[in-house]
Amino acid sequence: APAAGPLDAARLAEERRKLCRLLWLRGGTDATFALRSSRVMAQTGLKLPHEEEGLVGSLGVLRRFGAAEGASGPWAALGGSLLWDARQRKLAALQVAACAEPSPSQLVCLGVDQTGALTGSVRSTVDSFTLLASASVDLSRRKGPRFGVDLSFDVE
Repeated sequence: APAAGPLDAARLAEERRKLCRLLWLRGGTDATFALRSSRVMAQTGLKLPHEEEGLVGSLGVLRRFGAAEGASGPWAALGGSLLWDARQRKLAALQVAACAEPSPSQLVCLGVDQTGALTGSVRSTVDSFTLLASASVDLSRRKGPRFGVDLSFDVE
C-alpha cells in the first residue's frame, strides 16, 4: 500500500483519538501515554494522590475489527478501561464499551460502567444533516433514565 500523506495520517490519528474517547473512561488521570495502531490501541496513565484517593493507575485497551482504517466498509470495536486506587487497593472506575459502524453514515455505541450505568448513542448522517441520539439508564435503579438528542446541519 502507498504511504499515507501528512493529511491522511493526521485524519487517521484523529479518528483513532475519537474512537478511544468513545470507548474509554475520560478525565481519570493527570498524565497518560497512548499507543495506537490500526487494529489495537492501549493507554496507561497516573493520577496523583489527593485527599480521598491515593495514587491511581489507569489502563485502557481496545481492538478494532472489520474494514481497514480509511476504507469504506463495516467495522466494530470493543474496548475497556479501568482506574485502580493503589492506596485503597480497589477499583475506582471501570467501563466496557463497543462501537460499530455498519455504514459510513451510521455509528452505534453501547457501554456499561461499574456503577451500573448503561449508555448508548446512535449517530446517523444524511447529506449534511447529522442526528445524534443518546441515552443512559442506571441499571442499579438509583437514578432515572437520561436522554439527549443533538441535531446538526453542516453547511459547505
